[in-house]
Amino acid sequence: MFRQGSWFFLVLILILPGCTAPATIDDTEQNDGVSIPERLNIVAETAHRDIDRVQTMDVLGDAQGENTMILWVSTGCSGCHDWTEMIADEMRSGNISNDTRIITIHRYPSFEPREEVIDVYASNNSTTDSLWPVLIPREGQPAIDVDKNQETDFDYSTAFENPATPSLTILDGDGNTIWKNKTYWYNSTVLSEALEILD
Repeated sequence: MFRQGSWFFLVLILILPGCTAPATIDDTEQNDGVSIPERLNIVAETAHRDIDRVQTMDVLGDAQGENTMILWVSTGCSGCHDWTEMIADEMRSGNISNDTRIITIHRYPSFEPREEVIDVYASNNSTTDSLWPVLIPREGQPAIDVDKNQETDFDYSTAFENPATPSLTILDGDGNTIWKNKTYWYNSTVLSEALEILD
């Protein structure tokens, strides 16, 4: 029989699915021994705002050889909201240039609809409006193998090792992951470290 505290913990886990990292499986070999490529790209539909630049973004193509920081998010994730608000505040105050290569990528298309992502991260009426491109991949959308210039056998989340929300990933201009961090609440030291790598 569950005690009251156990029920509370179970309910908490069920209502915060976007804020927890799923159990990981072997990060280098999956799908019957097929390896995940080291150099990856994502091509996905954006939120279609002017700030998103295009309706479908090729992340590496848009980066033109520069490093890109990805903020992985889900809609009900308080930590994701915190990171988004604080990075946007830093941009508004002039501490981060508007040209800084930051993008948000939605992590859970299987249970958070596109419209909800736009309401939270790409709406002028939201405190969590992103001042940088927001990508909203479809469920099961594959990552791109940069070396072969073709879709992989892995969806983008699996290919990027099932990133927690929130978390940060920096890709270099060739599609290599060169830095990762999964600090849940905004941390200015972590952001400063990321910005140094982006420069």
